[in-house]
Amino acid sequence: MINKVLKLLIAVMALAAMTCFATKSIPLTDLEPVSISVGWGSLGIDRSVQGQPLRIGDRGFARGLGTHANSELVFDLDGRYETFACWVGVDAEMEQFGKSAEIFKVLVDGVEAFNSGVMSNTTPARQIAVSLHGARELRLVVLAAGIGIDGDHADWTEPILTSADAPPEIKPVKYEVHSRALTVRLSADGEIVGVTMGDQKLERAVHGLTTLAGFQTQGDVTARKLAGGGVEFERALVSAKLGKRCQLVDRFQPTKYSVRWEIEIRGDGAPWSAAISTRLQYPDVPGRLFWTAWSDPDHRSDAWHDPLVFRPMTFASWTYGSMSNSCPVEGDFITMPLATVAEPSADEALSLVLSPEDTLRDISLVTTVRGSIAFHRTHHRIGGGRPVRFAMDLVAHPADWRAALGWTVARYPQFFNPVNPHADEMAGCGAYSGSENPVDVARLKRMAFRINWKLSDDFAYMGMFLPPLKNADDHWDRSADEPTPPGKPRWTSFRRLNDYAHYMRTNGFYVLDYFNVTEYGKNMKDVPVTADAANPDLWKDPVAFLKLRLPNAYFQPPINTFYGAWVVDVGDLDYQRFILEQARRHIEKIPDSSGICIDRLDWLRYNNPHADDGVTWVDGRPARSLYQSWQDLLAKLGPLMHHAGKVIFVNNHIKRLELLREVDGIYCEFCQTGPALNATGLLSVRRSALGWTDDAATVNTDPDAFFQRHLYLGVFPTAPYPNNNHCLNPSCLVDYNYRAYGPLLDAMRGKKWVLEPHCVTVDGDAAKANLFAVPGGYVLPVTFGGTTTNARVRLKNIAGLSGREKCEAMYPGSDEWKALTSAKKNGVLVLDLPLTHGCAMVRIRKN
Repeated sequence: MINKVLKLLIAVMALAAMTCFATKSIPLTDLEPVSISVGWGSLGIDRSVQGQPLRIGDRGFARGLGTHANSELVFDLDGRYETFACWVGVDAEMEQFGKSAEIFKVLVDGVEAFNSGVMSNTTPARQIAVSLHGARELRLVVLAAGIGIDGDHADWTEPILTSADAPPEIKPVKYEVHSRALTVRLSADGEIVGVTMGDQKLERAVHGLTTLAGFQTQGDVTARKLAGGGVEFERALVSAKLGKRCQLVDRFQPTKYSVRWEIEIRGDGAPWSAAISTRLQYPDVPGRLFWTAWSDPDHRSDAWHDPLVFRPMTFASWTYGSMSNSCPVEGDFITMPLATVAEPSADEALSLVLSPEDTLRDISLVTTVRGSIAFHRTHHRIGGGRPVRFAMDLVAHPADWRAALGWTVARYPQFFNPVNPHADEMAGCGAYSGSENPVDVARLKRMAFRINWKLSDDFAYMGMFLPPLKNADDHWDRSADEPTPPGKPRWTSFRRLNDYAHYMRTNGFYVLDYFNVTEYGKNMKDVPVTADAANPDLWKDPVAFLKLRLPNAYFQPPINTFYGAWVVDVGDLDYQRFILEQARRHIEKIPDSSGICIDRLDWLRYNNPHADDGVTWVDGRPARSLYQSWQDLLAKLGPLMHHAGKVIFVNNHIKRLELLREVDGIYCEFCQTGPALNATGLLSVRRSALGWTDDAATVNTDPDAFFQRHLYLGVFPTAPYPNNNHCLNPSCLVDYNYRAYGPLLDAMRGKKWVLEPHCVTVDGDAAKANLFAVPGGYVLPVTFGGTTTNARVRLKNIAGLSGREKCEAMYPGSDEWKALTSAKKNGVLVLDLPLTHGCAMVRIRKN
């Protein structure tokens, strides 16, 4: 029996935590939207869509939402509010553009309550107020009123809700589910109403539930106890607006280190879709902080900001993967569907981790100042006789981001570990060059160079990477759309490609050949073809080959991309076979190549409306998600390549964890930006990671900052290799800086992040530090010490450290290891460490 005093305590704590719901006026920015759609950029929180202070005309506003037509923000109200008021208008950052034209609409339960008419750059801010009495949903819509959406930057400023006086219902505890470090308390109708965390038995009135947008519970909730200490709840949900009904099952089961939370939705009738939201509300306690696997902790894109830090909770929205931009350069996305709320003073934290094993479509994470966390899942097909299922875990752990990430890695290792361990041996700085000329081996090794991703210039055309030729010396004409390196002929062959790979391998380097599974062709024209489909030379004509051999692979109407190619859907079985045939050709004909690197995963965010994966539902009809297409391909391509000893790297524009199963390493084209570098580092805690370096200025402007952020995150930058394409090329100053830091980079080859909580700290936060396991021991990059010349580093919670290890340090500008003194006291290994340029690479080897 649950202790009655404890029940009363939880009820009192819940009332204290939720008093904010009973206040008279609430900023709309304290609520999380159920769904967010923005026509360009990402939603600005107290900023314009362009990241500037909110201003309409000559009037500035401190709070609000900056968006861009065409946009829609949806909020669940649950009948708790009486009015909504705000000011609307075109943001003044478009004043010079002068052609903005947009319409603001407010819809309450689907009924239009406000229409601004057309507002332009010269229209002053307009105040609105609408009634929300009894309303369940608020939609804020901005529509373009001119030609296209250019310049339609729209602001909802000082948005305020007024609430009724009555406090919310506080539900008593009916059930408990226990794991080793966490107890979850549940009400009779299956809502989370409290938790107990950790060895300290920290009690918190956490509230949680799963909802469907626009649906309400109908009738009683049925509860059933499960074997092993679990409990499940089943309820009927109805939507009068949609005329739909479904059954929602919430199931809570204990595991050794978490409470597993599973949901199942069984919809009636023909297929439909609604946003599926899972929410947690953490109480407002002093010192409460937040962490997720974010591209930027401050939601910014202007520079590099440390992602391995907690932040106060704010109103913010992140997409899962970089959905607001085809390139991962914005600070508005997360790389894993996890969220952590921590209380450092108590050293306790609670994480919600969504399973990457699930079939996932579009997801957004929204947080608020009040402590709300919400994951919103969209584009899932409900009904049609097929249930929708998701799993997630509630995990209690120490208040360190490492613990949250470490649990996720341990639970889902197949999404983090390279399938082919050879990828660890290959780790080092990269290049993107088509040059096949001999290189200065010693120079490149001093710079920690190891891998050349062969420039996309050897194929006949995009998609036809290795033509269907039989003999090693059969020639084909290269596409030659990129500048040709000195001495390279217009043609190539399997033998020529392998000879270069053999030369590189002989000198301790590795080659990855260019593949791309989402783009096809060159100078494509959508015209009728009359060629013979059986002609063995049909492959030489990209249009005829596609239309006659792969007719269902391309989007219709065609979507154009680089080199005049078309976007294709690799979920098409004929196109899959086409790619797999080329992979077999690669294995047979280019044995000295280490593998492939697959480009342009940005197209995976698209849905193919002319195909059906059985899961996706977009714009009221079935579709095939290219996420699914990619996963289906990799389930075949991965074993094929790995069985042959080859590796698969990716240039993953879309930074999503579940897309990395069967992937051995990442070579990200955008790591000159902070968000892409952070995302690449977080997704590569156990795999090799290489990052793009676009030009000399990126390195030479502040070489210490450039190299130290790469060391800190375990990412190898692009090296100045001859004839690099749209990235760094050799020069005296660049070479000098790479020689200074190359030996430090080289020390982290084969790195695996150590994710034990509080495993490394620097006294007084005098510098930043990370800890990697490497063959033979550990390396510890200590970085960003600035002008500090000494730092005291402490290591703990690392199994096997006796204090008798050999500790050494290497510094920028040197390739010699210098001995360090260390002492182990009370289980903590203490290192007093000199710094040069605010940096040192520490090596710890077992005697």
